Amino acid sequence: MSAISLAIRSIQLTNYKNYGFRQFDLSEKINLIVGNNGLGKTNLLDALYYSCMTKSNLTSADAMVIRFGEDFFRIAANICKDEVEHFVEVKYRRQEKKEILLDRLKMERQADFIGRFPCVMITPDDHQLISGSSEQRRRFMDVTISQFSQEYLSQLMLYNKVLQQRNALLKSFYEQRRFDRSLLDVYTEKLVNAGRIISRYRMDLVHQLVPVFHQVYRQIFEGNEGVEITYDSDVQQADYAAVMAAAEQQDTQAQRTTRGIHTDDLQLELNGMPLRKIGSQGQQKTFLLSLKLAQYELLKSNKGCKPLLLLDDIFDKLDPQRIAAIFRLVSSDAYGQVCITDTKEREIGVLLQENNIQSFKFIPLGQV
Repeated sequence: MSAISLAIRSIQLTNYKNYGFRQFDLSEKINLIVGNNGLGKTNLLDALYYSCMTKSNLTSADAMVIRFGEDFFRIAANICKDEVEHFVEVKYRRQEKKEILLDRLKMERQADFIGRFPCVMITPDDHQLISGSSEQRRRFMDVTISQFSQEYLSQLMLYNKVLQQRNALLKSFYEQRRFDRSLLDVYTEKLVNAGRIISRYRMDLVHQLVPVFHQVYRQIFEGNEGVEITYDSDVQQADYAAVMAAAEQQDTQAQRTTRGIHTDDLQLELNGMPLRKIGSQGQQKTFLLSLKLAQYELLKSNKGCKPLLLLDDIFDKLDPQRIAAIFRLVSSDAYGQVCITDTKEREIGVLLQENNIQSFKFIPLGQV
C-alpha cells in the first residue's frame, strides 16, 4: 500500500521572526525558496516546521520567534492530507498560553496534535548530532518516535516531570539533612515504569533505523566506508530497577538522578571509530544527510504518510553530482512535498534542467 500524500498548500505569517505579514502559496512537490542571506529563508522553513510540530526547530522559547517590537505571533496554514483539507492555526502572545487550533477547534493538549502532520527538517545545525552532547541525539530519537507514538510522547513527558521531582527531592535531602526512603521509592518506581517503556521504544527505533540508514547511505553517496549507529544505554541490558537501586548512594551525593534513560546516547561511528573524531566535513555531512533521510523513511513507514521534508541550506560543501543525486531522490514518488532553501537560484535552475526535474516552484524572497 502506497503512502498517502501530505502538503502545505499555503501558509500565512504574522509577526513571525522577520515577517510582519506575509502569505506563501506552495507547490505540492518541490519548492525552492531562494534569495540572499538575511531575507528569511530559514525563518519560512521554521514556520512550516512549526505548523506541523507546534514549536520552532531553532529555539525552545516561543517568545523568541515573535518579531522584534511586537507582542504576539500567528501562523495559519492550509494543509492537505489524503485529499482532505485542514486548517492549522498557532497563536502566541507574551505571558499567555499558546493556542493551537485544528479546523477551528482548540487543541486542549499540544501532545494530541503531534504526529498528525509528520515532518523532517535538515539544517546546518544538525552537525550538533555529531559534535554536540548526548542531549542532541536523545532529542533526535524523541522527535522521531513522538511523531508515530502517542504512548511514547506521554511517557516521555511523565518521565521528565518525575525526574525533576526526584531531583528536587534529592536536593532537599541534602539541604535538610534528612532522608525519606518511602517518598524516594515512590518517585523511583514511577521513573522506572516510564523509563522501561521509553527504552523499549528507543531500542526498537535503532533496530528499524540502521538498515534503512545503510540503504540510503549507499543509494545516494555510494560510500565504501563502514558506517554504524548503536544505542548506548546503561539500562539496555540490565534490570532498570536494579540499576536505579545500585545508583542510589551516588544519586544522594550528587543531589540528582545519575542513571536512567535521560543519559541515553547514540554512538555514531565511521570505520569503527567515533565519527566526530575521524570524519572529515564531507563524511560527516554525508552521514547526517543519510541519517535524516532514514528518519524520513522510518516516519513514512510508521505513519503510512509521506512527511513534509524541509532542507535548509544543505548543499554547501557538496559537489554537483551529489546535489543532483539528492534532487533526483526527493523528486521521485518516494517523497512528497519538499521545501529547499538556497542562495543560488540560477545554478539550481540549471541543475534541475540538466537532470530533467520539472515538478518544482521557485519562491524568491525579496524585501519583507
